[in-house]
Amino acid sequence: GETAQGVLALNSYPTAEPRLTRLIGLSWGPWDLAADLGAASNKDADGNHAFTYRMAMSMTLLAAKAAGVQAIDTVHTDFKDDAGLLALCKNISREGWTGKLAIHPAQVPIIHEGFRPGAEEVAVAERIIKAFADATDGVVALDGVMLDRPHLKQAEVILALRDAL
Repeated sequence: GETAQGVLALNSYPTAEPRLTRLIGLSWGPWDLAADLGAASNKDADGNHAFTYRMAMSMTLLAAKAAGVQAIDTVHTDFKDDAGLLALCKNISREGWTGKLAIHPAQVPIIHEGFRPGAEEVAVAERIIKAFADATDGVVALDGVMLDRPHLKQAEVILALRDAL
């Protein structure tokens, strides 16, 4: 979603006829959206994306997931801010984003690292998958916590990310 119309049309992607589209991912552009809206900035007073842009970002994520395609976050324009980029990638990965656009080739390995699950995440995911493999029904207890199928799916996603990266 890079325009107001584009953001509002995001709900059409999941219902698009699959054979008529080659859609493999969705992204968004806060700068183009700000220009389309006639906004002075896409940031709030704290330097974070303002509400409208956070909403557009969330709608892009939801539309991509509903359409079964990659959710690819926009670029991090401060191409010398490696620590900020890494932290941002780790954060959006937890939300379900599957990639991030790079504005400079030096950002690519940082983006990959930011989406790579940590050793602790992988260990927990492996334990969850083992618990479900040993289970006789759809709910398991692990470390005093009840887990069901959504937890298994999350664990599978973590291991798939580990294997892909």
